Amino acid sequence: MTSPEQSQQERALETGAVYQDAEGRRTTDPGAGAAHADSEADRNAEHLRRGEVGPRVPEE
Repeated sequence: MTSPEQSQQERALETGAVYQDAEGRRTTDPGAGAAHADSEADRNAEHLRRGEVGPRVPEE
């Protein structure tokens, strides 16, 4: 069962009032949310350039 606080947080994420990236960083600022997404995309691209296809798993 979810608490009222958890439900409120989930609604905020669903409505776009709060932005959360894959690392769990949350913000209400759309600019900061976009910056987090950009930095995450850059890290993912670097991992792919090194041949990593998952968490520290080299492609075979």
